[in-house]
Amino acid sequence: MALLGNVKVRLKWVKAHIGIRGNEMNAALAKEATSDGSLIDLPDPKSFLKNQLMMLSLDRWQVQWDNGEIVRSIYSIVPKICNKQLHWSRECIQFATGLPPVI
Repeated sequence: MALLGNVKVRLKWVKAHIGIRGNEMNAALAKEATSDGSLIDLPDPKSFLKNQLMMLSLDRWQVQWDNGEIVRSIYSIVPKICNKQLHWSRECIQFATGLPPVI
């Protein structure tokens, strides 16, 4: 830790790539990579695939919900499917469904 206390960092702005050997070399390599390089096909990240699967599932569920014939009283209140939990009270559910309380 004592060594880290004596470290001095200095940042300096460099105008373009003119006259600085390292920067000119980097620019040349970057230019070569963009013109002569081959494309790499990377697989989609797992999070992207999970999101796509979720969206497809919700779309399919929405179609079934739109075309269904069961619980139409709920559909008039909640026409759009959502994967978030709805915090309805027992009384609200009974009112929306028209079902009596379970004893």
